[in-house]
Amino acid sequence: VVRAHAATTPASCGPSRGMEVSIIKLSPVLPHTNDDLTVQVTGRVTSAVESIDTKSVQVMARVLFCRRLNDCMPVFHYNASMCHLFQETGHGCSPLKAGENFVISKSWHLPLLMVRGTYTLLLQFHRPEDQMLVNRSSEYPYYSNAINSQFYRPEGEVIACYTLHQEVLASRSINVLRDYRDAIMAFLIAASSSRAIGSLFPFWSGGVLPQISGFLFIGILVGPYCANLVSQMHITIIGGLINRISLAFIAGAAGAEIFVPELYGLLAPMALQVLFICFLTVSICGGGMFLLVNLGVVAVPAITMQPTLAAKASLCLLMAAMMTARSPASAIAVIAELKCGETKAGNMAIGVTVLSDVAVLILFSLFSQLVRVATEGGTFGPRMALGVVLELGVSVVLGFLMGQILRLALPADGATGVADENEKVHSPGGKEELMQSSLLSTVGLAVRGLVLLVILSATFIFSEEAAQLTDGKLRLEPLLTCTVASCVCGHDKLRRDRLLEALSFWTPIVLLPFFTLAGASLQLSVVGEVLPAAMALVALRAAGIATGSIAAGSLSCWLFPESKTSPESVKFTWLTLLAQAGVTLGLVLEVQHNFDSEWCQPFATLVISVVVINQLLGPVCCRVALQHIVAAEESMANASGGFDTEMGSDSSDRGSEPDMDRASPDLPLITSTRSSVAGGAQGFVNRVYGVNKI
Repeated sequence: VVRAHAATTPASCGPSRGMEVSIIKLSPVLPHTNDDLTVQVTGRVTSAVESIDTKSVQVMARVLFCRRLNDCMPVFHYNASMCHLFQETGHGCSPLKAGENFVISKSWHLPLLMVRGTYTLLLQFHRPEDQMLVNRSSEYPYYSNAINSQFYRPEGEVIACYTLHQEVLASRSINVLRDYRDAIMAFLIAASSSRAIGSLFPFWSGGVLPQISGFLFIGILVGPYCANLVSQMHITIIGGLINRISLAFIAGAAGAEIFVPELYGLLAPMALQVLFICFLTVSICGGGMFLLVNLGVVAVPAITMQPTLAAKASLCLLMAAMMTARSPASAIAVIAELKCGETKAGNMAIGVTVLSDVAVLILFSLFSQLVRVATEGGTFGPRMALGVVLELGVSVVLGFLMGQILRLALPADGATGVADENEKVHSPGGKEELMQSSLLSTVGLAVRGLVLLVILSATFIFSEEAAQLTDGKLRLEPLLTCTVASCVCGHDKLRRDRLLEALSFWTPIVLLPFFTLAGASLQLSVVGEVLPAAMALVALRAAGIATGSIAAGSLSCWLFPESKTSPESVKFTWLTLLAQAGVTLGLVLEVQHNFDSEWCQPFATLVISVVVINQLLGPVCCRVALQHIVAAEESMANASGGFDTEMGSDSSDRGSEPDMDRASPDLPLITSTRSSVAGGAQGFVNRVYGVNKI
């Protein structure tokens, strides 16, 4: 993300009194010691004033080194008039009129022997000559932030204040290795604690909180907002790689769950769920926020900044479109924890989540163009829609090709069955031979999973870099590409079981660091700034999802009775769809990159706050809902005398599978590796002894 977007939207640390900064661009994007750094500030004069005299306005820049929040030390100070900065860049000192844009820049050389870590740029515009006119009642009202900006107030009248946080990395190889060493060790300690404590959250909460809530909680505790064991610099160094690998794997795991022969009876109900939820979420969120803002119930600066009702309505629709995104990672983690991946409830949650993330890309592209037309002028034509279809089509084609590579990396199923394994057990030395064989099988499984992880990660990175490689002419969707690749591979019946086994083995290994990092990366400071508006949008989103899901479920019961949708599924499916994460954050960055406007920063703050709240509440609701739905499906299966809750098939067709309840305790139970491997070493014990604990 940092490499893709060189321009950064700064955070406001106080109100604007005639001047606003929209973008601060650093070159290079990631500064290093012993390197030249250029800072370019882009802003404009607001309509609150007629003009600004560049000779009377001073620009004061302070650089502070921050060990943690509210623990910063000033290390550099620069003060000059805007006129002086304009002259350095070859521009005159004429006054800036209302609505006029300006660009100022300054370059420095970063010394070799400077402390590596997180630095904060505090940028303030002020009029020194008005110092005698400023009294206590008109003092500049600084916002509460991480560096206590009021302690660095310049002389005179402050008219604007902004902050920007940035890491400075090492340039010497030995220091680079030391920084990676520190980051990896800190993250390993954090992940170990997260694994040990997070796994107890379901027990401590009576089955309400999932493990990933524990992972998120521990991540918050060890992150920059608390203990600072995993600092912001550590997140910058290794966070991008962990996120890329994890998202590629999660998309692949979601795609593997989409198997059309098994989902045949659920395709129509899934389509109804996505259609109704997207339509009602956009309608309720968009219309609700438009009414709440215009009635003065909540304050949303990004909307109130718009000059016309059409611009306000289009921005509300864009915000609502982003609310249709889900969190495949959260759904997969909870489903894996509850071991309900083969149930109708699990498949419905995964299917709707994946399809919703495809739908949000289309809606976002269309409404982005609508916002551009409403705010900047132009026409809304079919060219934009064709561009979206082309990008999605190329992503699907690339995913299909990578799916063939995944197939080559997996062997076809062998003919070994339960009878062969039991014959080994009853032969002399058979049990030892079986244990050795199972150990080799586990090692081979881990290697196959690692190969799949490498292929999916390469696919994700290539898709992500496609825009840069083509100079922005072609943008692919990495999540969609990896999902299609795994889905294509999963439809090879000779390799499907191998694919599921390998993915199940690596699922807990990948999800643990991903959610620990997600907790450490949550921007909790922004939530307090827009809490009323964020809570309102969270409630509207939940209402849209609930209304759409219940309506679609009720209609499915009437139109598709063969799907045997339970009443609990109709009532609780919407709770499995509340989590929200990576896709939405990526779309926020797209908004900041595509629109050079003053409303981008408050818009991003609001949406990020909503994501933080939904990511904390979503997994809990998902676990509770899946427990109710799966229990109802099991009750229906028992009542129907053998009806299988997986896809509505008759369990009598599975006569070749061993009866685990009636098996002799001396007979090892060779069960499906897909469920047993999920526990890593415990899966090895399960396959050999047929028990859950040893």
